[in-house]
Amino acid sequence: MSFSLRCFLGSPHLWYPVNHTAVPLLGSQSVRWRKPRWLPVAPSKEFRVPKKPDTPVADVREIKRLSDNYKTMMKAVRKHLREEYIRTADTSELAMQQVAQEEEEHHQLMEYNRQENLRVAALREERIRKEHEAEIARVEASLVKQAQIAAEAEQEALRIINETQELVKTFIKREDLERAIEEAMANPTDYNFALDQEGHIFRGRTTKPQDAKMEEWEQLESKVLM
Repeated sequence: MSFSLRCFLGSPHLWYPVNHTAVPLLGSQSVRWRKPRWLPVAPSKEFRVPKKPDTPVADVREIKRLSDNYKTMMKAVRKHLREEYIRTADTSELAMQQVAQEEEEHHQLMEYNRQENLRVAALREERIRKEHEAEIARVEASLVKQAQIAAEAEQEALRIINETQELVKTFIKREDLERAIEEAMANPTDYNFALDQEGHIFRGRTTKPQDAKMEEWEQLESKVLM
């Protein structure tokens, strides 16, 4: 019987100082008291030699059989793992075949990449050539258009010069100025005119329609009326 159980049965007090109401006895567990490791062997056990257990011969044979089976299986497992390691190692035949296959695949991919680069370069050169031709055509068209605009501007300038030259001929010279003034004063020009509903022009400030002859009537142009 353990020490704690004896205390529980023989005495109303526990062997460790704990409040009685704080410890439920139904959930208590007995702990066997053991001697500390630093204490020496008891005098009663100091010279006692333990008896060697007597194992039956059948048990010894069974243990040897199981041990031999275990060693055989572990040897087979180690051999299998060693062969698998040699087969899959970097220097094995399978590894060398894989390396050769990867190298061949790498060469094929490099060749495909080179062919693809050549194809893309040809397409790029063709595109650049077409863009260059289109740019040349655009520049030529622009030059033709600029030349046409310059020719039209030159013709317009020549027309203006010719009109100006014709207009210059009507200018009054300095030596003819007095005579032109005398003629203008002697022959005054009336720029006023009147229009009727049919578009006839009657020139002069004092001209009356009934006084002008019908064959002398001027008809206003249609484009002016519009």
